[in-house]
Amino acid sequence: MSRNRPSARAPVPAILALEPLTRLAPTVAQHHYLFGVALMQAGDMPAAAEALQEAARLEPAHTLTSIALGIALNNRKMFGDARPFLLEALAREPENVEALAALAESEEGLDDLDAADTHAARALAAVPGHPTANLVVGMVLMKRGRYSEARQALERAAAADAESPKINYQLSLACARLGDTAAAARHLELYREKLRAMESRLRDLWRTAAPPRDGVPR
Repeated sequence: MSRNRPSARAPVPAILALEPLTRLAPTVAQHHYLFGVALMQAGDMPAAAEALQEAARLEPAHTLTSIALGIALNNRKMFGDARPFLLEALAREPENVEALAALAESEEGLDDLDAADTHAARALAAVPGHPTANLVVGMVLMKRGRYSEARQALERAAAADAESPKINYQLSLACARLGDTAAAARHLELYREKLRAMESRLRDLWRTAAPPRDGVPR
């Protein structure tokens, strides 16, 4: 798992193969983990979190499951729930960049800004263009009123992850604070377009891959 953000391409073949495996062999943690990652890549974070929680229950010491579950919970704004999984992952792999960036995102969401800064900086020291770490830096700078620096960090995040609605939303806020109303409007529209595209992909995904599920857009 190399990035915190889902791919625009819904991995229907993987989901078609993995969903029945989780039912036929429900005690195999790897099936639930792979199913959860495929759901993350499709953008279905509630279903991904459910699958990854089962994987974590079956195999609590699997680092990649802990990281993926933390990321999925962050995407649901369940930052307090995400942080323990990410701390566990870092206890096993202290320099894991994905875990550092995801932990920074949890901490920013919990307003622990100094900790978020520290972990984002460690991630960026290893991967300077990391989208989540740059997003966190930008959001921390926004909360500290340093809007010009925040915009620069968010632009680096957008350059690394062109699919993220959240980055465009934060950029719209930064630009608005700086009085750049044209850029703010542009980023807000990009945010809305990406949300609509994600919702459309999820509808297509579950129409193709499985019967309708509670909480999944129809």
